[in-house]
Amino acid sequence: MPDEKLLSISEFANLAGRTRRRLIFYDQKNVFKLKKIAENGYRYYEYEQLYQIGFILRLRYLGLSVEEIKDYLSDDSSDALNKKLLPLKHKIELRIQNLKKVLTILEAKEANNTQLTNISFYVVKKCYLPATSFWCSDFKVDCSEEKIASIYSRFYQSLGAVVMANKMLSGFLMKN
Repeated sequence: MPDEKLLSISEFANLAGRTRRRLIFYDQKNVFKLKKIAENGYRYYEYEQLYQIGFILRLRYLGLSVEEIKDYLSDDSSDALNKKLLPLKHKIELRIQNLKKVLTILEAKEANNTQLTNISFYVVKKCYLPATSFWCSDFKVDCSEEKIASIYSRFYQSLGAVVMANKMLSGFLMKN
């Protein structure tokens, strides 16, 4: 009979929000090991292992491969691990920034009581302004729609997605 503090694979899978098959897969890949296999072949886990599987699942959610996760978890050197985790930290920060931008757009649309379908995020208007400083490309273009859209897209990417959602004017000049 297993120890009282151990969970069967089914109980653990249920608490972790995963299937038994997924836990067995992680065990076979040496990413997440069970605590004990009983004489009858039943697999058992400890409650504390929920934190580790949660971390592994979050890394998978970020798009890391099983091999990458295995590499992170197998590193015994704190300094080496910190160096490896730095790009991951930057990836997470970038994802958070992008999600915040999307959230800002959604909140603006909600505040204006508009739907997200048929919204003109990109509205190109030709206007003539007095000479002033604007962002501009460092090359000449033939003003085809494709070229203008490409420059326009790069320009707004440099400003950020939130600018596209508000109705304030912004723009750029093309050198002739």
